[in-house]
Formats: sequence, C-alpha cells, structure tokens
Amino acid sequence: MRRVNDIQARAEETQAQLKALRAHVSSPDRSVSVTMAPGGRLEKLSLTPAAMRMSPDQLAAMITNTVQNAHAAVAEQMQATMQPLIGGTSAMDFLREHVTAAQQPEEAEDQQPRQQRPQRPDDDEPFGSIYR
Repeated sequence: MRRVNDIQARAEETQAQLKALRAHVSSPDRSVSVTMAPGGRLEKLSLTPAAMRMSPDQLAAMITNTVQNAHAAVAEQMQATMQPLIGGTSAMDFLREHVTAAQQPEEAEDQQPRQQRPQRPDDDEPFGSIYR
C-alpha cells in the first residue's frame, strides 16, 4: 500500500510540473517571441517593430519557425519531466518518438494554392468567410 501511495504522490507531483511547463523561445533576431504550453498550446506571441518591417511572407515564416522551435522545446521539457515516472517503459518510448517528430521540420503538405470562393455581393464579411 505504501508503494502505491508513493507512486500516486509522484504522479501528482509530475502532473503539477507538467501543468507549469512553458517554453519561451525567440527568433534568432529576437523580432518574434512565443510562449508555448504543453500540448502545443500557444499562449503568447510577441512581435517587435523590426518584425513589422518584414514582408508578410518573411514574417509568417519567422513566426512559423519560432512556434515550431517552441513546440520542440516544450516537448523536450515534457520528456524530461516524465522520465522519472515512466522512464524505460513503452509510454516513454512513445513520448520520445513524439518529441523527435516535433523537432523535425514539417514538410509542405500541399504546394498548390487553395482556391478561393468568389465573394458574393451579399456577403457581410469584407474579407471573405472563414467557412469555405
């Protein structure tokens, strides 16, 4: 019974540590900064005036890269936090596999431009609908 209580206490402590994890990552030029929570939840995105001088494509790429780096960093933190609890198990192998996947740049899935629906004259939204 004591062993079960010890395991439960460690699991609760690990759960609290996981909830508190955050990765704070900046782009190399520090124009883009993000804070990522466990599970890949983006909590904060900060842009400097230098970021606003980039072209839209450059800024999008910088944000995407910084978010990917933050996702990988929080995944590494999760792995380190879980190691004492599940190290050497298939669950740890599964987690390690996902950390490795998070660190790999994603391949472009579809290089073809998405077709836009023509805007109807009665559309209330000047920038088109999010429902396509």
